[in-house]
Amino acid sequence: MDKKPYPFLPFEDSLVGEKILFVWQTSHHSEKNLKNHLLQALNITEDQMVFTPNAIKQKLMVSYPTEIRNLINENRTIEIPNLLFAIAQGKTTSNPNPALDITFELIEWLLTGFDLDEVLCETLSRLFGVALTNEFLTSVRAEYIKELRG
Repeated sequence: MDKKPYPFLPFEDSLVGEKILFVWQTSHHSEKNLKNHLLQALNITEDQMVFTPNAIKQKLMVSYPTEIRNLINENRTIEIPNLLFAIAQGKTTSNPNPALDITFELIEWLLTGFDLDEVLCETLSRLFGVALTNEFLTSVRAEYIKELRG
């Protein structure tokens, strides 16, 4: 008997997801509203939002950052939002299952380690199916850093 995958709650199980929700709510929007945007944009159901099994996740968290670094080094950053969106949807050759948890980890990595605000804005806008501004991203980063500093 297969174990049921553990649900991934993007706004509770991910610090960057928590901060995206916080900033979203400061604009008088609800969590339900944001989750609905996410599910619609990705064309997935809530029961497809699950944690990626550890063995698979460890493999992917080696290959995806390498792939992203290569895109950055080759000045192909415009392709990063497509890659992150495909990972979230489960439409990459290396992983056929939606992996929103991995997408959020990679967004967190990019948010803190790279100067790619346009790429991140585009990624978040696609993930949530709404146009998000640089100000939104700046607020998310500020809240994230505030949390890390405690």
